[in-house]
Amino acid sequence: MRDFTRVSDNNRGNPEGYYFEDRHHDLDKFAGEWEGTGFGDHQWRARIIVQKKANYYDSYWYDALGLELSITKNGKACITPTDSFLPGTSFIQGWGFVWDREKSSLQLNVYRMPFFYGKADKPYQELANVLLCLNAAHDTIVVRRSHLVGIDRPVIIPDYLSVPYDAEVCTLRRVKK
Repeated sequence: MRDFTRVSDNNRGNPEGYYFEDRHHDLDKFAGEWEGTGFGDHQWRARIIVQKKANYYDSYWYDALGLELSITKNGKACITPTDSFLPGTSFIQGWGFVWDREKSSLQLNVYRMPFFYGKADKPYQELANVLLCLNAAHDTIVVRRSHLVGIDRPVIIPDYLSVPYDAEVCTLRRVKK
């Protein structure tokens, strides 16, 4: 996984056919069950797994995080992930660690997790990109909002993500490894 940029650059931006394995177990520290209270008193529950050899658009394979996400308020569901699942599961497929341009290296404690979502009672299609920022003790994840994309329409920002760009949405605490 740490070799993705080098391999891609050496192949003119085309890593087709490669398998980027997490040989250093960088993903394992994210795996487990997490919960917390986020913006607007939304209750977040997350289960994170490591998926070996996830397929990336039939181009290459990589080890990825999978996120099973539940967001509720006053006991009612607020989110319905609608796409980007690991095949045959309810886990949203992650995109990988964030590249630090200044340091020219991966930030191994910041993982990019995009997902298509809809309201639980009225599905619509938007794309949220959140960052999972793991602390040094591996017992807390700060979820930060990155960009949002509307599919063929302006973005409808759900209230659980109604914070400024790059702001903290929720702090998750590990409840089970």
